Amino acid sequence: MPPSHARGSNGIDYTRKEFEWTKGLKAKMMDVFGIGNFRLCQEGVCNANMDGRDIVCVMPTGGGKSLTYQLPALLQPGCTVVISPLLSLITDQILHLQESGVQAVKITSATSKQESFEITQRLTALAGRKVTSRDEEIKLCYVTPERIAKSKTFVSLLQKLDASQQLARFVIDEAHCVSQLGHDFRPDYAKLHVLRKLFPHVPIMALSATCPPKVLDNLISTLGLGKVEDGKNAPPRGTVYFTAPLYRKNLHYSVVPKLAKSSEVLQAMTTYILDHHADHSGIVYCLSKKDAETVAQGLREISGGRIKTGVYHADRHDGDKEGLHLAWRNGTVKVVCATIGELDISFGLGIDKADVRFVLHHSISKSLEGFYQESGRAGRDGKDSDCVLYYRPQDGMTLSSMVAGEKEGTDKLYAMLKFAQNLDECRKTQFANYFSIASEVAISAWTTAESDALSRCFRGANVTLNNLATLARGNLGGEFEVQGKGGKGKMKEKQKLDLEEVAGGKVDLTKDEIEHILVDLLLKEYLAEKYWTTSYSTNVYIVCGPLAPILFRHTQRSLANARDVIFESVFRRKARKSKGSGEKSKSPSNTKAAGKRKRDTTDSEDDERETIDIDEDVDNDNGEVITEAAVRHSVPRTFIIRVPDTDEDDMEDEEDDEWSMTFRKKGLPPRKKPRNSATHGKIVKENDREVLILSD
Repeated sequence: MPPSHARGSNGIDYTRKEFEWTKGLKAKMMDVFGIGNFRLCQEGVCNANMDGRDIVCVMPTGGGKSLTYQLPALLQPGCTVVISPLLSLITDQILHLQESGVQAVKITSATSKQESFEITQRLTALAGRKVTSRDEEIKLCYVTPERIAKSKTFVSLLQKLDASQQLARFVIDEAHCVSQLGHDFRPDYAKLHVLRKLFPHVPIMALSATCPPKVLDNLISTLGLGKVEDGKNAPPRGTVYFTAPLYRKNLHYSVVPKLAKSSEVLQAMTTYILDHHADHSGIVYCLSKKDAETVAQGLREISGGRIKTGVYHADRHDGDKEGLHLAWRNGTVKVVCATIGELDISFGLGIDKADVRFVLHHSISKSLEGFYQESGRAGRDGKDSDCVLYYRPQDGMTLSSMVAGEKEGTDKLYAMLKFAQNLDECRKTQFANYFSIASEVAISAWTTAESDALSRCFRGANVTLNNLATLARGNLGGEFEVQGKGGKGKMKEKQKLDLEEVAGGKVDLTKDEIEHILVDLLLKEYLAEKYWTTSYSTNVYIVCGPLAPILFRHTQRSLANARDVIFESVFRRKARKSKGSGEKSKSPSNTKAAGKRKRDTTDSEDDERETIDIDEDVDNDNGEVITEAAVRHSVPRTFIIRVPDTDEDDMEDEEDDEWSMTFRKKGLPPRKKPRNSATHGKIVKENDREVLILSD
């Protein structure tokens, strides 16, 4: 037990430094790992470990969780059994430990029979206290949860080690997998509840980077652990809990529009990697195995072989996976394309490769926990790294049918969609709000970061939807097909939607923008999803949500005259394509968009409302076209705002013309266009939000 002066008024403060093992712990850390100082809550966790306590530790990806059990294992008698979910994780840990001279072994499906036999013999000798030299004693044994759940022989060996007091501790890495509420639940992980029953006196340590309150409670219950206690004031009994802020200031998050054509997405990714991370190590997460293979091939071919790619997914042989891991680790392969979502087929979880400079998501993850964990593979050396999500609302609908049968799967997907759709709040603050247990502490740790770290989070264009009926674009003359009662293709019939009557005419929104708004409506419960399962698939249909009646009660005119914004959707406006991008460039003189203005309303210093005009298609102040590539890969779209020269008569007409942008009621006079003098044009503001007021 720790000395009495290490105790607080009611319990033990494990974060203090006056323990009998403190000097030995630090000396061993420097001698074996070459580390001079602890980070975050590492020291407190190591102290509780040395004191033989049950522990739950939640630390950010790259925070150094491995040290909190590897270091104490070297000072304690017996073997520490580490239960880890992924072969690549285990392989990486073993390589590092063996390079440091630590006796560490693994028993997995990839381990040969001969090697497994030799390891079993060594552990049996340890259980019988027949190890001739302490240097030959196995200190860490890594296994997968399947080994505990399905191998009676191995469990019997563990019982022999326990009987001879040579079983030091169980460590459950990625412990959120224990909980059905976790983002990567695995049934064999849930079976680890037998550890407390079979080994009641062996301490258990649970580690995770993503453990929201509900998951934590479920994890504690499943593993049979005691009440969670604060590591700074822990009573003699109970599970000691440690956590560290999830904020990592060196990671810069961005969400960029994902183009409709797969070839364009691959071109965009290739350009981004070559322009910003040439010869850097990185990971690209994809939705499916096919996507991973296609993206890897595309990046390699489009770059002319400059981007050296590899593929990692469930169908790859274990030997191929280990070979790829080694090639990526030594730099032969620079970019790994892997699948997202399912832990057993994802890549990078727990990989101790410090110099990953970028993580790209070709598609959104199934949960915000998964996205945080996957993106957290970047920048483990503390250097600036980029985490880029290529997002289309349609991807969310694809995933929706996949997670429909999972416990809280839809809720988790919606949280991910909210993250992708939210262009107002800093990405890191959104993480804090989602993961916080003691929110007033955790959120502060994220939001008090220097402004530069937060300013990298994108702010896009803003659209206030005073009239949600304007989503119909009318490209097909207002006609659309509906399914007849018979349910067969022959029963389809055409219905007519009078856009003039319903919405006052067509709306100048793109298909992607409409999809974005639909997802916002879904997340805010104005719309809802209806699942229909067939013999071959699960289909998702959109129906009215519980809040839809709020909108039904309003007319176009009442919405137009409403003072309060009923619904707001924020999304990016894409710049036109330039010739330099290899695609056709349309000049303002030959497009329908030429000459159109979008009204931007800003607050003046005296809180009065000032109305000005901005160009939708613009050049920058150097006369260069703002390209779509610039939007996707570097900075947010910058609107160049020019203050027009106007007569007083024109300004007096502004109020009358305010609502003539989209709903043009018959009989209204045409909107007067103020005379614009290019010589008096100037930039008023940049990177701001564009406000489209939709009304009649």
